[in-house]
Amino acid sequence: MDYTCRTKSLQAIVKDIAKGRIVLSHKLQRKEGQWNRVQKPDLIDSLSRKYPINPTYSIKESDTLSVIDGVQRLSTVRDYLNDMFALSKTLEPVTVNNETKKIAGKKFSKLDEETQDAIKNSELQIYELTGCTEKDVREMFKRQNAGKALSNGQLRIVRETDELSSLIFSLTNHPFIKKVVTDTQSKKDLDKDIVREILMLTELGEGSKPISFRSKDIDAFIDYYNDNINPDKIETLKTALDELDKAFEENVKIKQTSIPMVCYGMYKVIDGKKDTAKYITWLKKFVETYDTNEEYLQYCNGGGTASADMVKGRLKYFDDAVKKM
Repeated sequence: MDYTCRTKSLQAIVKDIAKGRIVLSHKLQRKEGQWNRVQKPDLIDSLSRKYPINPTYSIKESDTLSVIDGVQRLSTVRDYLNDMFALSKTLEPVTVNNETKKIAGKKFSKLDEETQDAIKNSELQIYELTGCTEKDVREMFKRQNAGKALSNGQLRIVRETDELSSLIFSLTNHPFIKKVVTDTQSKKDLDKDIVREILMLTELGEGSKPISFRSKDIDAFIDYYNDNINPDKIETLKTALDELDKAFEENVKIKQTSIPMVCYGMYKVIDGKKDTAKYITWLKKFVETYDTNEEYLQYCNGGGTASADMVKGRLKYFDDAVKKM
């Protein structure tokens, strides 16, 4: 592995993001939008005061930099220069060209020209990694994030092979998954665990051993599935998601615990060559009457929804419905 450390102005970074030369959606990185209303203005304030900022790390492939650490910083810079948020009203003035400038409470467009230029010309360091193996990339990710409060789901990617991570990344971007996963869930990377649970169902749903969605059991499944991805089952799953996407033209509210079951149900319909129209009719009624469906809700309420008994109950409910198609 080799690397080059370059400095780029904020203006150049924003242009490169807009043109696709810097990509903020690497499969190992948390999605944008993790920072709150305090963290974003603090970054811009720090840049205005010439405080040192941690470098960004990226993988260089051809002319593209895929960011593996620093997505929140770069997306914040882009958003501020595009006038998408204002700075905190409590910020102290900064010094630009020996003059005191007020920045508190201001969007970028409301700053005077000198202050705008000073911010646009501020620089960040970006490490460009080349010739690195997938193992190198994952080890870098693990070490860079060693002190950060990442969720179990966000850390789970370190256990996955490149093939599995790419598959999960692809499935989370399927149009139907986008329709049923909320923006908040996506920002927390819960969509990746939803996809992992779907894969568990397609792989283990017909087995005699109960399936649990507890954290340790998802981890154990990943360790197994890394070397046991079945291309035929994946194609069937993609077809199932395509059918669901066609059936629901707009976003649809489905509880997180039920999204894997909904996808698994259609997977079973496709795999068993059953009538997809019948499943869609049944599913739409299921969604409409969800809040009063006591037979199903007994497996969805309470703190143990990831337990084997709860998952088994939801799974049986969908299995029984599919058998009647």
